[in-house]
Amino acid sequence: MPQRRNPRSGVEDRWSKVDGTPSAKHGKGSRWRARWVDADGDEQEKLFRTKVEATKFLAEVTSSIVTGTYVAPGAGNVTVAVLKDQWVTTFGHLKATTKATRETTWNAHVRDRWGTTPVNEIQTSAVRSWVQQMTDAGTKPATIENALGVLRGICALAVEDRRLARNPVSGVKAPRREHVARAYLTHGQVAQLADTIDGRYEVVVLMLAYTGLRFGELAALRVQDFDMLRRRVNVRQSVTEVGKIVWSSPKNHERRSVPFPRFLADPLAAVMVGKGRDDLVFTAAQGGVLRLNTWRRREFGPAVEDLRPVDDDGKQLGDFPTVTPHDLRHTAASLAISAGANVKAVQTMLGHKSAALTLDTYADLFPDDLERVADALDDARSKLLRANCGPAPESASIVP
Repeated sequence: MPQRRNPRSGVEDRWSKVDGTPSAKHGKGSRWRARWVDADGDEQEKLFRTKVEATKFLAEVTSSIVTGTYVAPGAGNVTVAVLKDQWVTTFGHLKATTKATRETTWNAHVRDRWGTTPVNEIQTSAVRSWVQQMTDAGTKPATIENALGVLRGICALAVEDRRLARNPVSGVKAPRREHVARAYLTHGQVAQLADTIDGRYEVVVLMLAYTGLRFGELAALRVQDFDMLRRRVNVRQSVTEVGKIVWSSPKNHERRSVPFPRFLADPLAAVMVGKGRDDLVFTAAQGGVLRLNTWRRREFGPAVEDLRPVDDDGKQLGDFPTVTPHDLRHTAASLAISAGANVKAVQTMLGHKSAALTLDTYADLFPDDLERVADALDDARSKLLRANCGPAPESASIVP
């Protein structure tokens, strides 16, 4: 147990008295004892076989106390599973979907490998080996990122509680994600999908494809959220199914006002006929919240399959792509950008945290921008030359 009487630091010879004569412990156990006063003022000690080992250890401990990275002996003996339970209590500010993802990741990828491991025995090299094992097993990079995030978060808590001097997961990265080409529908393909799906959900397809709302945001819309005169919809909430229906603020906790095209005004008005201000605009067939997984399985998926017929050999007829409901959000970005919307407008429409995120996400939609910039610079210079010097001479032809 820690002692407070006569706290002192230094390296002592347990086998000899101060006068150099053998002590009662001579020849018994480790000879050298390192003693120090920890950050809380308690005296601690550890035994070593050689004086060199004891002196080196004491120097490291002294340095860690000065730099604030000191960890008391035994503090890191707690297992990862125990710390995980403490870590979960810090999730109060997170959305239900984020909490569910972390819990699923823990159960599927982290618990069996690290649950019984004392946190102070986690080595960075072992974490890298774990990442490689998951990679070799075909685990997707995004899933590996989530698994690392869970273990990293648990270890970060251990550092905060002075159970670890440093986070052994810091600097360990998941494999680079391979770029997956997104499916962007054209105006014509959006119309095809809207015409093919059950008529009750035609306007749902059009809203997703022309406003870029997330499905949970659309499902949470109430009549009072629509400003039909200004053709705006105010995104205030989101609803998600995580074992149960969970209502929350939109992603990034930011409300926003999103415009919708004029051609959607009448279909939207028709959907709202007979509804009160607090009623949901888009509901399931039997009423209630429109649930993504159910809607995708029963309505959206079959409609897409109908648009992707195959011949007797299983070869697809036509070119309608395989899409998910979320691809309609990407489609909205594509259609807006092709219509001339700038990055800031698209960011606001989609509710991205920053314009940089919008650019990173949809960089593939700007393939010709540099050529346009060059053409614009050329036009501007030509206008200046014409204004100052008259018509610019045409390039002389080169005769071989």
